[in-house]
Amino acid sequence: MVSEKTDIEWVECGRIGRAVGLKGDVAVFWNDGSCPVPEGGELFVAAGSTQEHRSIKVAALREQGRLSVARFEGCDDRGAAERLRGSVLLIPADRLPALQEGEYYSYQILGLDVFLEDGTPLGKVVRIFTAGENDVYEVRSENAGREREILLPARAEIILSIDLKAKRMVVRPLEGMLE
Repeated sequence: MVSEKTDIEWVECGRIGRAVGLKGDVAVFWNDGSCPVPEGGELFVAAGSTQEHRSIKVAALREQGRLSVARFEGCDDRGAAERLRGSVLLIPADRLPALQEGEYYSYQILGLDVFLEDGTPLGKVVRIFTAGENDVYEVRSENAGREREILLPARAEIILSIDLKAKRMVVRPLEGMLE
């Protein structure tokens, strides 16, 4: 099945890596840590630069050490797995599992404008990574032609509020974080 709907908000949920073994399994790097659908669930593969996305069903999922391994229906050998390598996996935003209050998907945080409590702009969230027990938001700004990078741990005492509708995050950095 190919989807051509342009009114769908597509969310990148992962990327397919190398083939694993000989039976069509592939390594998958999930954006938010795990597959957003169960076995038998439907994801989509981005089809180049067009708006079309090809449906792909998850036939099997497993963890193999630190690697997430998936098999997709119709991908039955190493050659088929290698042809999927590098593909972007997508899901319609309305099919993502609901999160608890105060939890967000990475795609919702990326691009937010970041401000201090007093309204001073700091920049935009450009990357999220995990360091220890916390996610860390990388914020970049340009002041007087100079690019600046600020790393903010995603902790309640630092991230005061997130307003997805206004695309805005208010923060209170710990002493020394802005220097």
